[in-house]
Amino acid sequence: MKRVLGISGAVAMGAVLLLASPAGAKPLDGPSGGTSSATTSATIHVPSDFVPALTDTRATGHYEVTGTGLRVWTEGATSTDKVAEYVATSTPLAKVGEPALDFTNTTGGGVPGAQLVVDYDGDGSADGILIGEPGVYGNDWWASNGSKQFVKDGAPSHTGGFGSANHGTLDQWRAAFPNAAVQAFGFSLGSGVKGDGVIEAIAFAGAKYTFVKDVKLTSKNECKNGGWATSTLPVYRNQGDCVSSFASGK
Repeated sequence: MKRVLGISGAVAMGAVLLLASPAGAKPLDGPSGGTSSATTSATIHVPSDFVPALTDTRATGHYEVTGTGLRVWTEGATSTDKVAEYVATSTPLAKVGEPALDFTNTTGGGVPGAQLVVDYDGDGSADGILIGEPGVYGNDWWASNGSKQFVKDGAPSHTGGFGSANHGTLDQWRAAFPNAAVQAFGFSLGSGVKGDGVIEAIAFAGAKYTFVKDVKLTSKNECKNGGWATSTLPVYRNQGDCVSSFASGK
């Protein structure tokens, strides 16, 4: 089985990793709730494709793979009620389209927002996060409070009534920062928000990403008859590589 996304080790905020090309890609409709038209299918392996250095899933925030979706939920409305994860990419902001979450709300509570970790000036370091909540602000994206000051100063709009005073459509952000590149995309529910639902898919840069739980083999016998190729944590080169990993106690 060919991995669509692969991330090894911790990734610093400023690091840039490339996504592998989706295998067996086919035309797909974009997920509901956004204007992105996804044209290929891709898979996020959970949790190995989440960037450890960017995770912000707290004590009372949770996620689990259910079918091809990802259930995300919080227990209450406190500061520890947050679940946020990111997948590494290296994509110019000009090429991301209109990222969107296909989300099924099972409780009527809070809804996660789409998140983009952005290097605004093209120097290789992340400068802040753009947040999209179409159910609340339509196609307007706002800069996180932790964004660097030059990002806030250069925001397309500085009016109130949005997630922050520094906001605009993605087209406006692209015009304001033509060299901007997205280093990771993902989602966030909370903090301080109680919610429960399933992210059925993420639309990003022309692809529709669904979810699958990592497969980890437990013995060398499971390497046989093609079993080595089903492993996603880790990915083996062949059956011999798989068998030797258990023989060496890795």
